[in-house]
Amino acid sequence: MTSESARHEPLSSYFTGIAVKRLTAVEINPNRSNQHELNGVQDLQRVFGEGRQTNIPASFVYLGESEEDTTGAQGFATWYDARENHPTRSEHRLYFAPNAAMEEAEEGV
Repeated sequence: MTSESARHEPLSSYFTGIAVKRLTAVEINPNRSNQHELNGVQDLQRVFGEGRQTNIPASFVYLGESEEDTTGAQGFATWYDARENHPTRSEHRLYFAPNAAMEEAEEGV
């Protein structure tokens, strides 16, 4: 696909789901946690559902102030319930390997 033809494709042709999440320090600050995972807010649960999923192809993109400040990375993610053995509680998380785009991420954004 050329960049010219890509300009005419609807964004929906690139995504199977979308979620918005405000990042917290324990999710992205290596001084607070080395876990590399996002807490599973309801928007993420709508995208991934309840069951464990591994090796999910993922594109990570940090959109900076300008095109030069934009960073992208390809990788994989795992969606799981950190309390899957607990009879009454669930705590979903989206794990990802460290990557350049997430290294740029900031708390509260």
